[in-house]
Amino acid sequence: MGASKDLLTSKEFADRSGLPVSKVTKLLRDGSIKGQKIAGKWMIPASELKAANQPAPVPPKTQPRKAKAAAAKESAPAVRPGGTYSVAKLADMTYLTEFGVRDWLKKGLLKGTRSEDGEWYVDAASLENPNIKRLLR
Repeated sequence: MGASKDLLTSKEFADRSGLPVSKVTKLLRDGSIKGQKIAGKWMIPASELKAANQPAPVPPKTQPRKAKAAAAKESAPAVRPGGTYSVAKLADMTYLTEFGVRDWLKKGLLKGTRSEDGEWYVDAASLENPNIKRLLR
C-alpha cells in the first residue's frame, strides 16, 4: 500500500464513500475492496473509493419460495367441479395454514382427493365437520 496518509480507517472510508461502516467492513471481508488490518484496524487505500462506488454485480434472480407458492396458488383452481376446494382456498377460508390443511387431510380429519399432479382437494362436505366449522373465518 502507499503512504500512510493515503490510508483511511473504515470510519473515514465510510464517511467519504457515503456507505455505512458495516457495509465497508462487509466489502473488505468479501474482497470487493482491498485493505489490510494494521494494529487491529482496517486500513484502506483512498484509491479504493472508486471501487466502493461501483455497483456490485447483480446475481441472477431466483424466484423466492413464497412467490413460487403464490404462483402455484394462482394456477390451481380454488373450487373444482364436484364441490372440492384447493388446499390454498381452504386455508384462506379457515385459520389453518396450507401445511395444516394437508396435515389434517393425511390424518383423516378432512376428506379429500388427490389429483393426477399430486395436489390435494378438500371435499366441500368437510366444511360441515365441527372442527372445521369453528375455524371458518
